[in-house]
Amino acid sequence: MRFTRASSLEEYAKWYLERETAKGDSRPIPNRPEQQVQAMWDRHCGKMRNWFNEGARWDIADFDVVGDLPNLVFLECPWTKQARLVIPDGPNYRLLGRVAESALRYGYLNTLPLEHKHRTYYERLAAGTLQLVGADRVAVCSAEPSEIRSNPAARYYLLDGVGRCLPYMMLLLERKVGPAPVEAFLADRGTEQR
Repeated sequence: MRFTRASSLEEYAKWYLERETAKGDSRPIPNRPEQQVQAMWDRHCGKMRNWFNEGARWDIADFDVVGDLPNLVFLECPWTKQARLVIPDGPNYRLLGRVAESALRYGYLNTLPLEHKHRTYYERLAAGTLQLVGADRVAVCSAEPSEIRSNPAARYYLLDGVGRCLPYMMLLLERKVGPAPVEAFLADRGTEQR
């Protein structure tokens, strides 16, 4: 991982709200940064962690696709289990690399409608019309202790970007795209060494 510059909770909130607006959310984005952070708590609390307001260190970082990206903790919920992406079969079962292997093994993309965003992202990433930087970067945060216990190879959780990172990791495993760093907001509890 390479740290490129300092960031903030306020920058993350503004970026996320602008992405949601671009995807069709018609709710207005508040003007003031503190109102944008509150809008995140009110509208998108699943994209926030309680410790974000308690002195988290924020950066923009480039995640290496060999060492960093495959070891991000992936979302575990009913749909990721039903789709056989997350299979609780031992340590590190939620790592993005393992999830992408499962997606390929079980033909995940073939189970989706053609217009599904994961298929669209896969096609755009394969064609080179989508890169995971700038407005299309992802968001990562320190993994919770419970996430690390079940995924000991992990340090970070994929907070936003599941739909983009999964197809990208699949393409990397299939060797259909070359490796390029993934730009991310990084919220760190302050427990990680630089």
